[in-house]
Amino acid sequence: MTNILNLSSKNPEMVEGPYYAGGGEYRSDIRDGLPGANLELTIQVVNSSDGSPVAGVDIDFWHADASGRYSGFDNDPDELPTDLSNGQTPTNEERFLRGRQTTDAQGQVKFLTIYPSWYVLRTPHIHLKIFEGDVCNLTTQFYLPEAINQKLNAEHPAYARKAAQDTFNNTDPVIATSPGDFENTWVDIAEGPDGYVGHATVVITRGEVHEPIIPPDGQIPPKGGRSHNTPVR
Repeated sequence: MTNILNLSSKNPEMVEGPYYAGGGEYRSDIRDGLPGANLELTIQVVNSSDGSPVAGVDIDFWHADASGRYSGFDNDPDELPTDLSNGQTPTNEERFLRGRQTTDAQGQVKFLTIYPSWYVLRTPHIHLKIFEGDVCNLTTQFYLPEAINQKLNAEHPAYARKAAQDTFNNTDPVIATSPGDFENTWVDIAEGPDGYVGHATVVITRGEVHEPIIPPDGQIPPKGGRSHNTPVR
């Protein structure tokens, strides 16, 4: 299972978001016993110049749980946030659904996690940073098929919520406002023997340094997101 690559540009730089918490520990299984649908996700990093695998770079990886909550933070996933500034200070010691790995000779890492859920203003997504040594090459996000997002909302007890989902792939404000090509940001997913199996690819240009996207102070997107014309799955 492989993505259809667009090597004309690297994956788009995207906002880091408030819940980075400084990075995860080196580990592949980041579930920590949490409820949710298992997701075995293989990520491959390749060169924008020729599609060759990039070995020896670190992938820092984090996302929300099945209720839309991030470890390290006491955010209420069903309430509008009051601050969306990047890199806020954690408010507790939890570190579930966070990990870091180094790509192998094929440019790959594999994380065993759970399928993330939505929270107010955001569709389900996964955050990652790519590091060459101590230098961050890219900060970006992955997105998941809307059909599976809704299937889990309707059928899996861990994803049942009192609040109704307000933002979807076709109204997500980060997708709406991030520049660049989104073709490589989608996770290809199939059902596996114990949940889901996914594959995603990150296209980078070696030696680049990420340019942080800084959200404007006090700006909160409209509840329900922002409609856009970016093709979504």
